[in-house]
Amino acid sequence: MYTQCTHCGAVFRVRMKELTVAQGKLRCGECDSVFNAMDTLTTTLPKKKNLENEEIDEENIVDPDVLIPRYTRVTKKTFNSFQMLVVLFLLSLLVIQFLYNNKRWFTYELERNPEKVQMISRNIISHPNDTGVLLISASIENKADQAQPYPYVEVTLMDDKENIIALRRFKPIEYLQQYSEDEVLPPKKEVMLQLKIADPGEKATRFNFKFM
Repeated sequence: MYTQCTHCGAVFRVRMKELTVAQGKLRCGECDSVFNAMDTLTTTLPKKKNLENEEIDEENIVDPDVLIPRYTRVTKKTFNSFQMLVVLFLLSLLVIQFLYNNKRWFTYELERNPEKVQMISRNIISHPNDTGVLLISASIENKADQAQPYPYVEVTLMDDKENIIALRRFKPIEYLQQYSEDEVLPPKKEVMLQLKIADPGEKATRFNFKFM
């Protein structure tokens, strides 16, 4: 069977199977225009002249492979896009699952382990310049295998009977001379700290450190 492009007059051999799939809409391989092949469908070679006034013969007939069904093109493109979305969605799920299962790899430096922080040395004296203030000097060490944020330091002053006379908690910025928010306590390394606390008087005979 034959059909002729209504735009440029090119003639093509076609099969009904192709027309059925394309719903009669075909794309011309010569001018790339979409036309209704059913309008010019015939079982014999068209006798009329093409748009360039040349007689149509067997040499002017193009193989049906150049006919690109409009329906087939759209379906293929849509299917490929859908496949790509499915693949991206599955990959995203795999990445999220991997990050969740291995979150300790990325967040271990942010985990607090105050029980791994130990006091190495400590000393408490009256502040040489500020009256009524005690100066506490100490060194701590992170016994964990990885770095961690600097802990909060709780200092408790007690009397002979272990009654609490004074208690205060210090942030890292309060006991480190130079400190930034992203700074961490390195492992297996001694770090010096200094604290200032109001002098509770002679009743305070003992003091205790706690890391939080």
